[in-house]
Amino acid sequence: WASVRHRMKNSFHHLVVLLLAISCGASLPSTIRSASSGTSNINKLTALSGKQRLPTFTTSRSAVHIRGGAFSAVSRMDKVGEALQSGPFGVLALTCVAGAVVIPLTLFRQAYAFSVGYGYSVFAMALAVFLQFDAINNMMVLTLSSAVMFYGLRLGTFLLIREWTVPSKAKQLKDFDKSPTLNRIPFALSVSIFYAFMTCPLMYVARVGEFSTGTLDLFVTQAGISLAWFGALLEAITDGQKFMAKRGVKDENKFVGPTQGFYRLCRHPNYFGELLFWFGLALAGLPSFGKNAVAWICTSLGILGIFSIMKNATKRLDAKQKEKYSGQKVYKEYRKNVRASLWPGIDTK
Repeated sequence: WASVRHRMKNSFHHLVVLLLAISCGASLPSTIRSASSGTSNINKLTALSGKQRLPTFTTSRSAVHIRGGAFSAVSRMDKVGEALQSGPFGVLALTCVAGAVVIPLTLFRQAYAFSVGYGYSVFAMALAVFLQFDAINNMMVLTLSSAVMFYGLRLGTFLLIREWTVPSKAKQLKDFDKSPTLNRIPFALSVSIFYAFMTCPLMYVARVGEFSTGTLDLFVTQAGISLAWFGALLEAITDGQKFMAKRGVKDENKFVGPTQGFYRLCRHPNYFGELLFWFGLALAGLPSFGKNAVAWICTSLGILGIFSIMKNATKRLDAKQKEKYSGQKVYKEYRKNVRASLWPGIDTK
């Protein structure tokens, strides 16, 4: 019972941190809108007071500082919203949203920078774009932003559940807490920039809004959206398949698969699905880039980065499994029958 209470307490602390981080990042658009309307109301009251001699209120610079610089913070948020909608600083605005999620999670648990924080920051950026561009009234933006939100929320939640239910994973993440808390901030900022690079095609699609029916631009965008959804769903299914196959197995040194379903296509279809998702998002954004050098450079760096990460992760996992299960007949048969590691149909030793 004491162990259960301890796990419940830890889970509660995790949940509080996650909710605070996600709400901080994803609430920027709504705050921006309310800030804009609030500013206009203040202007109206000021104008009205001059005519009807209503009570006026003056705000000193020192008062703003005393109250935490609220007006300054609102001004910065307003600039984030404007940067998302137009101009060369859109990727920087996405970085601000991602950082609002990644930084507090990394301070709480260092490994969250590239696990839970990764998924939930992508969700927060997609939600920010969804709200800022009123995507509910634009089918192209709605379907793409929904794919990105689904991907991020599903991945972050899956990684969190796996940590809570698999003791070895929880220990692995906890053991990664090696750097002093404040020293983690530069790393959290760097990965936030990288996540913004990867996600920025969504913002550029939202800026364009729509393409004329029957055009090549519309076809390419729709093809990218379809590929992104397929990749996100493939990763979700294969992650779940692997999680269920390993759940309840006490001997971690025993190979239990999975070996069926999508795992007959390649040994790591979840990684394959993740790459398809990001390739699809980049493809969907291509027609929206035009001559925007920032869009082309940031997206290219994001795609090259995630491709390199997934390629190296696949090699490491293959080597780890080969060393761990090499003497087991089931694993030998599986590796013999499924020779493709990451890309279906491409033989990998």
